[in-house]
Amino acid sequence: MIYSGAPSDNKTRKAHGVAICLDPIATKVWKDSGSEWEAVINPSTKKVAEDADKFYFDLQDTINNVSTNDMLIIMGDLNAWMSGNQQQLSPTNCVGPFTVDVENENGTRLKNLCEINNIIVSNTFFQHKLLHQTFWIHPGNKIWHMLDYMLANKKFRSSVEDVQMYRRASGAIGTDHHLMRTKIKIHLKSRRKGDLQKKISMDAVKLKDEKLVEAFQKDLREMVDDVNVDTISIDEKYELFVSHLKKKAEEHFIPDKKFNRKRKEWLTDEILKIIDKKAMAFVEWENHRGTNLEANYRNKYKRLRKLAKTKIEHRQEEYWDEICEDIEKFIKINDPANAFSIIRRLKRGNKRVENMPIKDKNGKLLVNSTDQLERWREYFCELFNIHSTVDPDVINEIQITTPSRSDLERQNAQPSIEEVERALNQMKSRKAPGSDEVTADILKAGGEPVIKWLHEIFNDVWENEKMVKEWSSVTLVRLYKNKGDKSCVTITEVSHY
Repeated sequence: MIYSGAPSDNKTRKAHGVAICLDPIATKVWKDSGSEWEAVINPSTKKVAEDADKFYFDLQDTINNVSTNDMLIIMGDLNAWMSGNQQQLSPTNCVGPFTVDVENENGTRLKNLCEINNIIVSNTFFQHKLLHQTFWIHPGNKIWHMLDYMLANKKFRSSVEDVQMYRRASGAIGTDHHLMRTKIKIHLKSRRKGDLQKKISMDAVKLKDEKLVEAFQKDLREMVDDVNVDTISIDEKYELFVSHLKKKAEEHFIPDKKFNRKRKEWLTDEILKIIDKKAMAFVEWENHRGTNLEANYRNKYKRLRKLAKTKIEHRQEEYWDEICEDIEKFIKINDPANAFSIIRRLKRGNKRVENMPIKDKNGKLLVNSTDQLERWREYFCELFNIHSTVDPDVINEIQITTPSRSDLERQNAQPSIEEVERALNQMKSRKAPGSDEVTADILKAGGEPVIKWLHEIFNDVWENEKMVKEWSSVTLVRLYKNKGDKSCVTITEVSHY
């Protein structure tokens, strides 16, 4: 989230602010995509004109510091009224034909800024209904205006595919400005190295739903009965198991598109329904502005807004009480690993080290990805390939013990279904999956069909003495210790199977 506005020590009802919220994919790539994003808020024309001039001077300085090769995005509340007639008056066509106001002083300032810097007002180039173009209603005359704008340099105008206003989001947040949604497709060459496997995300709430788990197990049971695994290899058998398991898990447990995938743990379905009703009440209030029923719909919205706030505060208190009780419980039973795992999960924000610069043996900082990979290869070769000599006499002195007959029978016996079930139940939940992206939570939710399928695979490995190829591969995960220099020694390596 990129934001601008009043400082934190001025949090009053009259304070102003604006923010740009990026979706998860855009958040990961925008800093390295050759684009510059600015969230701005301009003082209204009712204030001193010098304040508005200072705002545009500061904005011009910011624009001057942006490379001409980068895409520049400026979004926010500019308090400007722009007229459709400006398209014919402007030699650079910085303003489109789809405007709703008559030009004011801030509109003139904004137009001049765009002409000087070869910038266009993107949301004036897309035709929508009036209710999807305007962002703010005057509290006195009840007239809608377009005060919020999305500016982009003309060089990248084709990257902006649409700009539209959404009303329901404003009711959920509680602001008198509607949400402006911009769809951008940056036409740049991808910097991603190789094809990355798409990670699947499961809803933790759905994984605990007994009806969904029962339906999931039913589908797996039918799939196990229909598949003939006697004529295929062990690798094909395992790939079939993983693909079917992931396919059915996505059908039953994938998060709803309506909600953010990273849904807050304290957020319940009851709260979401109240928020949805509040947003609908806000739209109804907007539709009845200036009528005799406006007061009724306004009171309904305020009542739901108060109810949502009360429910959220109460649920957050309950959630943190539950978390504290879990941490205290693990500490009392001398299990600090689980206690600190909860704390780390809540803390989040771990640094990513994929592209973190490292130093070579001579202390030179490596910023190129090729040089970094070569340094890691060199480091791991020295770490794992240790030259050692063993005295044969020491080997001969080792006494070999012969196990008893009962121990041999126990060790040579094939794994039983009970052993597979017991091992599966002992696996810790909410842990990172392997390269197949199958978590312990999904395996546990599979119940009897998963246990039966895993037992079949384990017995195949036991009888043929051939390991699944994917089980023999290891992924080294680098974890920065957040201390010391940038040498490889200060980064912890974890083997991930």
